[in-house]
Amino acid sequence: MSRGGCRLACVFACAALAACATAGDERIARLDDARAQALLVAGRTTEADARAALGQGSVVRFRSGWETWHYAYREGLSKGWDDVPFIGLVTSRSERPTKELVLLFDAGGVLRRYSLQEVPPPHRGQDSS
Repeated sequence: MSRGGCRLACVFACAALAACATAGDERIARLDDARAQALLVAGRTTEADARAALGQGSVVRFRSGWETWHYAYREGLSKGWDDVPFIGLVTSRSERPTKELVLLFDAGGVLRRYSLQEVPPPHRGQDSS
């Protein structure tokens, strides 16, 4: 096999392995509505409870003392790989859903609201407006 052929085979092998990869928190991937309702109770669940069950999310703090914690899970490679030459040719065209969880805590560290949603992959060729 020529040197160029080896490189091409390597790129395809990496892309094939990448198609099986995931990005984000695996605990969010397994979280469904029923489990979320049992685990995340507004007015009762604390930051410590959420951290023990889900780990530490990405935190946004407000001057009021309230916080949001963000979690995300995406099947396939993380978005950054879409920009890598050659690998991005394959990964950017694969449709991958994303699951997102956002928790809102008050200044006392008690959960006030949460949002769990699965964002479907974009449909190529359709206008997004």
